[in-house]
Amino acid sequence: MTVASNAPAHVPAQVPPPDPPHVPAQGPARGPAARLVGRAPAGVRPYLESLRLDRPVGSWLLVVPGWIALAAIAGPRDGVLLGLLLLVYGVLSRGAACGLNDVLDARFDAQVPRTAGRPVASGRLAPGRALALCVVVGAAAPLVMGFWSVEAVVWAAAGAPLAAVYPYMKRVTHWPHVWLGITINWTVPLVYVLLTGGLGLGGVLLYGAVICWAVGTDVIYACQDREADVRAGVRSAAVLLGLRRTRVLVGGVYAACVVLLAWFGVVAGLGPLYWPGLCVVAGQLGWQVWRADPADVGACGRAFATNPLCGVLILVAVLAGRVGTLG
Repeated sequence: MTVASNAPAHVPAQVPPPDPPHVPAQGPARGPAARLVGRAPAGVRPYLESLRLDRPVGSWLLVVPGWIALAAIAGPRDGVLLGLLLLVYGVLSRGAACGLNDVLDARFDAQVPRTAGRPVASGRLAPGRALALCVVVGAAAPLVMGFWSVEAVVWAAAGAPLAAVYPYMKRVTHWPHVWLGITINWTVPLVYVLLTGGLGLGGVLLYGAVICWAVGTDVIYACQDREADVRAGVRSAAVLLGLRRTRVLVGGVYAACVVLLAWFGVVAGLGPLYWPGLCVVAGQLGWQVWRADPADVGACGRAFATNPLCGVLILVAVLAGRVGTLG
């Protein structure tokens, strides 16, 4: 005879959902630029940080492509003068673009640990003041090119709408990196138009190569925020593709960069010293693909931080290729 048991049925223990992956907050900036900004009065510091003067990596990534173009086609005198103007233009225009990005993306930045400390997102700088700052600095940037010619001012100013549109791209497409590549490398067509009157095949190849390079670097950069971007609704290739395919994408665009740089070297008539330098560049880009594990935020940050070095390697390779042709 079976006796009914009044003991409660076994209820499986509820397993709490896993915590979201940890995305570390952005650490304090380091280096000489950061130390200079750190010594500024407390009331001035948020303005300087909004212009990213404490984090000059992005400025180098904007300026170096223009220097590479100069190395390929300019004589020593024009190269030095225009190179200095591009340096000032690049720092100012990058600062203005970052300030605008901070204003437009403040809601998103506040949800991402790595960017939550930015001046506008953290409340240390009012959006209106940040916007006024980037308008003034953005207007000054192309005027610097007036020391070269009026045409230089016009072409430099033509890049401003590209930068202004960029913050919206991550709202409408998973491929904002392509738009960034077109924008951040605007100094390449600028140099070619000013010195040769047009891009030509060499300019097109170089512009395409550095766009591919920028796409790869920005995808690596986006991997740092992938999980937080998913929660905030921000789009990127890192969000769209997942871990494995993101790494394949970076390897593909970096390979395309090397192929285009090789084609550029042939079209530009660069000498034999260019090719060992290009091999070093290929090795550095390959190291980034190997090192930048999309699942490892720290590794992606360290790989991204080597891109100014990569730009210098391309610049040195082009200069070496021109040995004997400068006059």
